[in-house]
Amino acid sequence: MNITTRFTEEMVSLAKSYCDNPDEAAAPEGGGSFAEYAMISLHGLRIFLDETYKMTIDRLEVMRPILEIIGLEPDDLPH
Repeated sequence: MNITTRFTEEMVSLAKSYCDNPDEAAAPEGGGSFAEYAMISLHGLRIFLDETYKMTIDRLEVMRPILEIIGLEPDDLPH
């Protein structure tokens, strides 16, 4: 397990403890906005990676284990 994986696991755990609905699906079926914990996790990961939001999304498309921790699929990401 690498540092990015460990960071993401901790970030998701902290974000879920903060949110009102931690059991909400990270990405709702049929589209819509991400769950609050998923957005917090994505922004934390963006800061951790020191990347722009667009670059973070591009990286995540090929980082399936990280997406799985957050509860997302590559198709859930904005293109």
